[in-house]
Amino acid sequence: MPRTLEVGLLLSTDGTYKSFGRNALAGALHAIAEINASPGYDFSLRATHVNPRGQLHRYGEGAVQMMQAGIRHLFGAPTSASRKEIIPDLEQNSGLLWYACPYEGFESSENVLYLGPCPNQTLIPLLRYALRAFGCRAMLVGSNYIWGWESNRLAREVLAAAGGEVLGERYFHFGTCVFGELIQNLLAQHPSFVMNNLVGESSYAFLRQLDAACQQAGLRLPVLSCNLTEAELAAVGPVDSLRLLSCGTFFEAVNPTFTQQQRRLHGLHPYSHFYTGAYLSMHLLAQAFAHCGDDAPQAICQTLYQQPQPSVLGPLEVCERNNHCSLPCHIAELQQGRFVLLHSEARALPADPYLTATDLSEFHGLGVVAPTQHLRIIK
Repeated sequence: MPRTLEVGLLLSTDGTYKSFGRNALAGALHAIAEINASPGYDFSLRATHVNPRGQLHRYGEGAVQMMQAGIRHLFGAPTSASRKEIIPDLEQNSGLLWYACPYEGFESSENVLYLGPCPNQTLIPLLRYALRAFGCRAMLVGSNYIWGWESNRLAREVLAAAGGEVLGERYFHFGTCVFGELIQNLLAQHPSFVMNNLVGESSYAFLRQLDAACQQAGLRLPVLSCNLTEAELAAVGPVDSLRLLSCGTFFEAVNPTFTQQQRRLHGLHPYSHFYTGAYLSMHLLAQAFAHCGDDAPQAICQTLYQQPQPSVLGPLEVCERNNHCSLPCHIAELQQGRFVLLHSEARALPADPYLTATDLSEFHGLGVVAPTQHLRIIK
């Protein structure tokens, strides 16, 4: 009789960041369907989905509920707050979280596989690009929790190294959707670009209101993000007076063949790096389980450490020292409703979660020679 491997999906399909929760859920379920239909596996996966509705305490409750039912592999908890909420529960119950979302770094747990990018794989390349392209006067905005705090702290360090200037730094609670005063002050200071580390509905509202203000003022303003994806474009809506740049491991334009294949198999979904992160995580689990025949988290991790694993992002190397993954890095700009690639790193970047091997001296003087501002009058 075929074996069944139980997996848990801890993803919010309601609440302030439901757009990328739903997209990650689609990626996980599509991968499970493909794995279960494959003749190459002598087992099947069966998923239990818990919807925490974006409420922090529900993540811990859901994680404990699933692990007490015997589920050892959890996927999701897409915000840093939710990930940190469940790490003690993972440690106490010998569970493993497959975390495939961008995060702020400065963490390493034996009970988490970090398959999403940390700042040296997204934020630092994006700031390098922006300082050269737009200038060195930045406004920093973020959600009021560790993702916003740490991402903006690193942005400050990079700008200081470049001889740039932080014009202001503001934080907002999840779900905040009124930004009139911030936008008025922001535009009065003429930033070269805005670093947007808001999450979910707050980010979408901020972008819509900033776009309207720029349009009224006849301005065009670059806005940078490391967490804006195709999964959220419908919630943002059309923007005409912002240059929206995002950095991540995957955009639809990176691999059109995969995107078209998934559309044929699963329909018209956004294929973002939230989708591909969940999708590849499930396939990596299946590959490792097929190889070692044991679903114990330690056995699965040891299998992944041994050699690069094939994935939609290319061969993935998981580092035994910190449970992080070497990942590709792409910078894209939203143009006519699609992300268009502007830059890709030449190779996958090894993760440096504590920035011990990342030298910020490359930014020295970069702000001095950067082009003049791209905040300009539209004629």
